[in-house]
Amino acid sequence: MLGLALAVFFPYTVGDKQDRSILICVKNLREIDTAMRIWQLDNGKDTLSAVTLEEIIPYLKDGNALVCPSEGKYIVTGLTNPPNCTIPGHALVNEE
Repeated sequence: MLGLALAVFFPYTVGDKQDRSILICVKNLREIDTAMRIWQLDNGKDTLSAVTLEEIIPYLKDGNALVCPSEGKYIVTGLTNPPNCTIPGHALVNEE
């Protein structure tokens, strides 16, 4: 009986944890994207300018690097590209 209960309950707890990780990561990616835009305005850069994660850390809410809850790494390559996470499925979607 216990095995049956675990078999039914376990997939839901794993799925919920994964969903929370994705939500937190996407929230972090949005914050990184916002920091990139503020950095761009403060430094008078055009959209073709390159920017690094280290350059935008002071523009993040707490002034600290953000951490993916699934241990992914955040990648910032330039203002024309949205920030990315190395974990598949952790990504900003076009909300327009």
